[in-house]
Amino acid sequence: MLFIGVSAVAFMWAPGSPVPVVPNGALRRLLTGLMFAGGATAVVYSPLGQISGGHINPAVTLAFWRLGKVPTRDAVIYIVMQFLGAFVGAYAAGLAWGPLTTGVQFAATVPGDGYTWAGALAAETFITFLLVFTIFVCVNKPKVAPRTGLIAGTLVALLVMIEAPVTGTSLNPARTLGPAVLAPNYTALWIYFVGPVAGALVAVAAFRGQWGAQTVCAKLYHTEKYPCPFDTCSYRLVSAGETVMMQGESGVEAYVVERGHLDVQRNGAGTETVTLARLGPGDWVGEMSLLLDEPRSATVLAATDAQLRRVNKHDMGHVLAEDPKRTEELLRQLARRVKATNERVAGSI
Repeated sequence: MLFIGVSAVAFMWAPGSPVPVVPNGALRRLLTGLMFAGGATAVVYSPLGQISGGHINPAVTLAFWRLGKVPTRDAVIYIVMQFLGAFVGAYAAGLAWGPLTTGVQFAATVPGDGYTWAGALAAETFITFLLVFTIFVCVNKPKVAPRTGLIAGTLVALLVMIEAPVTGTSLNPARTLGPAVLAPNYTALWIYFVGPVAGALVAVAAFRGQWGAQTVCAKLYHTEKYPCPFDTCSYRLVSAGETVMMQGESGVEAYVVERGHLDVQRNGAGTETVTLARLGPGDWVGEMSLLLDEPRSATVLAATDAQLRRVNKHDMGHVLAEDPKRTEELLRQLARRVKATNERVAGSI
């Protein structure tokens, strides 16, 4: 990300750049932001980002750690690597573009002329809050989650256009420290640590206040190809034909289908297997066993590749109390089952 971002700043703003000057300052900042944020977005969706979770930013890692979605040991290693990666990326841009990079001080971020340290600190806190809170909301909405990287990247590009004259739109302590060391330019460096950290923690508090402490996962983009690196991930990815749960086993968790389809089957007479239902996005599975503390009443197989969201007993209480849409989906599904049972009973009389 830093190699792409610093390169973008160098070519868009450095004296002697071969790129024609864009006379409109806001448009110039927007184009720079699209390239800088585009680098981050590309990383999130790349194999590297899918393996690691695609955080890139210590403030994002800190926020997910605060929510209990990243273990402390992992968070420390991630943050150290983020700072190291930022330095190496900015250094590589310096090697690649030479005077263009030094001409913009390796894209170092400093408060703009006329802005006090308090104004710069407030700006960095606010924009980081917007970024982290947006990520939280996106990863917790099934229909939006696959586009988390695109939405966050678009937001950053817009923030660069609007806010860059105030602080340079860092949002990221690692993004600031690497160029600062290489420039070297340590002007008001502390703002770019305190502001993003404060913004991330405020986003955690706001998210908890609205939806509780639960968030699905710290990984920004899930696919079947790359398993999630976080043990606390609430997603389960299954391939077509894979067994989700077996009839007769104990049920310690239920699932909400977020993508794909599942077949619910039960053993009939002899070796016969009866398909009871096909479930799709929004449907619950395994909730009866979880609620009643009884063994699974049916076997569930993945009819297609599917993404499921785990719900344990603790989560179930949270969902029922805090998520009216999920609660309504569960009640509708239970009502349909009761209706179907009544119809079968009536038909047998």
